[in-house]
Amino acid sequence: VIVASVALSTMVSNDMLLPWLLRHKNAERPFEVFRHWMLSVRRVTIVVILLLAYVSYRLLGSTASLATIGQIAFAAVTQLAPAMLGALYWKQANRRGVFAGLATGTFIWFYTLVLPLIAHSAGWPLSLFPGLTWLHSNPLGLSITPLTQGVVLSLAGNFTLFAWVSVLSRTRVSEHWQAGRFIGQELSSHPSGRSMLAVQINDLLALAARFVGEERAHQSFIRFAYRQGKGFNPNQNANGEWIAHTERLLAGVLGASSTRAVVKAAIEGREMQLEDVVRIADEASEVLQFNRALLQGAIENITQGISVVDQSLKLVAWNRRYLELFNYPDGLISVGRPIADIIRHNAERGLCGPGEAEVHVARRLHWMRQGRAHTSERLFPNGRVIELIGNPMPGGGFVMSFTDITAFREAEQALTEANEGLEQRVAERTHELSQLNQELTDAKGVAEAANQSKTRFLAAVSHDLMQPMNAARLFSSALSHQDEGLSPEAQKLVQHLDSSLRSAEDLISDLLDISRLENGKITPDIKPFALNDLFETLGNEFTAQAQEQGLSFRVRSSRLRVSSDIKLLRRILQNFLTNAFRYAKGPVLLGVRRRGGELCLEVWDRGPGIPADKLQVIFEEFKRLDSHQTRAEKGLGLGLAIADGLCHVLGHSLQVRSWQGKGSVFSVRVP
Repeated sequence: VIVASVALSTMVSNDMLLPWLLRHKNAERPFEVFRHWMLSVRRVTIVVILLLAYVSYRLLGSTASLATIGQIAFAAVTQLAPAMLGALYWKQANRRGVFAGLATGTFIWFYTLVLPLIAHSAGWPLSLFPGLTWLHSNPLGLSITPLTQGVVLSLAGNFTLFAWVSVLSRTRVSEHWQAGRFIGQELSSHPSGRSMLAVQINDLLALAARFVGEERAHQSFIRFAYRQGKGFNPNQNANGEWIAHTERLLAGVLGASSTRAVVKAAIEGREMQLEDVVRIADEASEVLQFNRALLQGAIENITQGISVVDQSLKLVAWNRRYLELFNYPDGLISVGRPIADIIRHNAERGLCGPGEAEVHVARRLHWMRQGRAHTSERLFPNGRVIELIGNPMPGGGFVMSFTDITAFREAEQALTEANEGLEQRVAERTHELSQLNQELTDAKGVAEAANQSKTRFLAAVSHDLMQPMNAARLFSSALSHQDEGLSPEAQKLVQHLDSSLRSAEDLISDLLDISRLENGKITPDIKPFALNDLFETLGNEFTAQAQEQGLSFRVRSSRLRVSSDIKLLRRILQNFLTNAFRYAKGPVLLGVRRRGGELCLEVWDRGPGIPADKLQVIFEEFKRLDSHQTRAEKGLGLGLAIADGLCHVLGHSLQVRSWQGKGSVFSVRVP
């Protein structure tokens, strides 16, 4: 009895009480206090086990044999079988179903097996308990004992409630991942016919921890609960504010649109596979780590010290040279450190010049908040001369570069001293400086000439490349018409070759147009023409592409006449339509509207839309917005830049409107 009591108390305390203690504040107490507390709990557990054993003996010991008690105990243990089998072989099994099944099975086990023994020991007739007399009369006429009958009924009730509740209740995010580890990678794709239960904060925490790390997610959720003025309770149902907080936390990893899709799929249990969600996050994390490593490698291998401050005036990046120049103590430089702390540290060391430290801090923070570029020099106590150059970043924040110009200043000082002591060398030094200035002027002229040469070279190369590219297109076209002499595989390769040549030709044409725009060699031929002719040409050109992509393409023309260069205007609309077909998931419309004394030529699409803060970026050269919804065609990001440049040449107004998730409309106004 003693050995059994100690063993049971050890199992209860280690497997039930100790995990609970480690999750609560008791785990933060000193070890000695925790140890004594745990010993007291174990002793109390031994007393409770002995009391329960005595109660069982008083209730069952006089009427049931040891074998009967053992069989009843094994029947109780078998109630765990449905939950164990479901956990190993059924992905839709969840915690609520297990609890419901165990509760039902335990109740039937107690009612059909334990209660008759208690009634017999107390002298109570079975007729006092509904159904027991009927069950003990073997209503099915089977040759089974009441014990076997009770086991079968309890297991049947256990399994039925386990399966029913699991099907009708929502499987939590953590349960999906646990099921995937044991059963495989494919989650159940049979959604419940009823609405899903409310998502808990713990589910959102598990989802966020998988993407941004457990510590960061946990700290973020605690801070959010503190800002809400509430205690952090992971088992509480999450409202819209918690879901929005989770989306904001994941947006830095997945992007806003992907985050919304991921969170919505996870909390609603839609068709999106959670393994796919994890794969998206892993790929995004790999890209982020690669870009960060690339950037860090670039700034680590330059001779200047670099520090980068974000919009909140907190340090986010630096290089090794920056640490070497200022010799900061350990622990001072870290991500998220307010730049005010670093400026104050430098001012207290005398690195910012004479004056109070707080005055230096306030002045530099004012420059950064105003987004003003500045240049200054600082003489360090060790004799070093450091040049500081600060430049604001377009999206907010500040970049500081620190260059050790000690050698340059020493040379300058030596030159000054020589000029002061030797008047006869003034002319020589003046002449040398004049030569240096002339060399700088010549170098500037050479640089400008090189830039012009680059532009001419780009135009010449683009023009020369077009000739062999056109020849290659002719050869591939001729080869594609030899249907009888080519195998299906060869015909497919010819089609791919022709598509690749066409893409290369478009890219070279874009480069040629950009070079002509930079040189100002495009002279418009403005004259009136019928708008219907232009729209008919574009309709014929893009109808085949629309059919190939399975999209609806409509043209709404007009019989009015406009005054413009038909070739340049056609190129502008071509670029609009090319972008529309590249991003659109639905119909594309080319139409015209009257706006006062002008006509507004518009291209509508049902693409993913453009964020409001990116509406100007898309018109910059070599700028493309990343989207997982784009088609296979790729470009250099020059189409809209060319369209914008041509509009400036023609004197037309270019406008863009966009609605995220709904589509965009590009328009140009023509007199």
